[in-house]
Amino acid sequence: MATDPVCRMTISEEKAVEKTEYKGKTYYFCGKGCKERFEKEPEKYISGENKNWIKG
Repeated sequence: MATDPVCRMTISEEKAVEKTEYKGKTYYFCGKGCKERFEKEPEKYISGENKNWIKG
């Protein structure tokens, strides 16, 4: 399982709609919108700066 770094949704690598590689690591996304947001500001999402989400 992987976590979409933008919306924090848990998704399986096999069923991820989108994926991209950044600094040698593969990131998986629930959709095209999350991937596009990540690609514009990847450091924002991998650094934990984006904390405008709710943990369950």
